[in-house]
Amino acid sequence: MKKILSNLMSWMRRFLSGSFYNRHSLWQTYPTLFAATVEPKYTVPGLKKVQTINLANLPDSCLAMTPQGLTVTEDFLLISAYCHQHQHHSVIYVLDRETGARIKTIFLPDLPHVGGLAYDPNHQKIWVSNNAGKNAAVAAITLADIKAYDQRDGKPIVYQQKIALKELPRASALAYDHGYLVVALFSLKQTGQIVCYPIDDSGNLKGATNLLATPRNTTPALLESASGTLAIPQKIQGVTFYKNFLLLSQSWGKQAGKIFVFDIHKTTDFSDLRQAKQTITTPPYLEQIIVEGDQLFALFESGAAAYRKKAPLVMKEVLQLDLNQLLND
Repeated sequence: MKKILSNLMSWMRRFLSGSFYNRHSLWQTYPTLFAATVEPKYTVPGLKKVQTINLANLPDSCLAMTPQGLTVTEDFLLISAYCHQHQHHSVIYVLDRETGARIKTIFLPDLPHVGGLAYDPNHQKIWVSNNAGKNAAVAAITLADIKAYDQRDGKPIVYQQKIALKELPRASALAYDHGYLVVALFSLKQTGQIVCYPIDDSGNLKGATNLLATPRNTTPALLESASGTLAIPQKIQGVTFYKNFLLLSQSWGKQAGKIFVFDIHKTTDFSDLRQAKQTITTPPYLEQIIVEGDQLFALFESGAAAYRKKAPLVMKEVLQLDLNQLLND
């Protein structure tokens, strides 16, 4: 009975706040996407205000946090966000995967755009998009450190390692797949790129030099991919894999987002949208997508202060979608 009353009160709050009408508009505009949604949906934290630290490493409230990256572990759903005004340290929100409740906010030691997160379940390590001057970089945080972190200390978490990448100027999106860290480059006017880096038995990128152990004023050693780069379409915000499919999320500005589905075995050019097996239309400001089992998780940034007045439809939740229905619709 308590659960029924709780669900009724939750529905009434959404109705009275106007979100009922927003949801109705979304269902009408994107029927394929929303017909495949399943519970739970996760409310994105920190869209109005979040506690972090400022440029002086002092506790401060940020009103401009913008969600970017997304991944899931066995127990958590993780969302990365950066300060749109570049006045505060970037953060990672840790949500309970079962209930969706925010457990903690992790302060990162720097101000990266954090466009992507990726979880390596074999070594229980979270990879975070970063930068090293004019080159892309990735940083690593152990799951154990995530669990042990206490934001009440007011201190940033410590990266286990940071690695500069040779081929890319930015690490716009990340994914983990079968022992590889996949890094994607967002490009506005030209084709983007994907680069893959094998992970060794210790959970490190093979042949990588840890920048955190490199003396200052030393030219960073750049990790080069043995497999080279793969061209992808413009404006790609997220990359993930499902069975024999590569899924790419595309978004820019107020235009509707897209999820492109490519059959890996049949595609000869992943930058050629004509070779996509399926294109799924989404609300604007789509960011990272990830696959876990038969579910696709999709994150949007339209609820952030920089975009919520521009967006025709505001998405404040991470959507969870049934891929069997979505790809067969």
